[in-house]
Amino acid sequence: MDLPTTQPGGLPDYPAPPRVKPLVLFLVWFILSILIEQYAPKPYQELLNSLVVDGWALYLCLWIRRLDPACKSAFWCDVYLVVEIAFASLTIRQNPSQWIQSLIVVLGTASGLLGIATIYLIRYDLQKHYNEREPIGLYLGPVKTFFFSFLYFQSKLYEIAQFKERQAMGISEDPSRTLFR
Repeated sequence: MDLPTTQPGGLPDYPAPPRVKPLVLFLVWFILSILIEQYAPKPYQELLNSLVVDGWALYLCLWIRRLDPACKSAFWCDVYLVVEIAFASLTIRQNPSQWIQSLIVVLGTASGLLGIATIYLIRYDLQKHYNEREPIGLYLGPVKTFFFSFLYFQSKLYEIAQFKERQAMGISEDPSRTLFR
């Protein structure tokens, strides 16, 4: 188990959140989606679009696992990715049998439910970490989580990364103050 090192005050020093601006993340997704639509063969577009979006979910869960090896979101993200890729892979088939069509519906439904569950587990793990281990007062609204998920998370994580960087440089006027409260 990779435990965090300690800061001079005896507090654990956790890895900083990803320093990616949410707008940059959105633009990368948007550009890759356009490229996939333009250049990928039609049957593979669903699979490739899934991989683009799921790549950030996996990256975020691996980073959360570094914060807390016992987190729940990493396991469920892995399950979601397997089901999503299986679903997207089956949609490639030309003229699928009735059985395959039924399996596509089941996997598509399971993928949607697992995707939502993964998003809320990531939300739970982030709030738990940033309110218990590094108490900065993070609140992630449930409605914004549902509609904007990873862009919303990344906007908050980017703020946290900037806050931690200012604190490390000694710029923060009150190191005991929380970021969001």
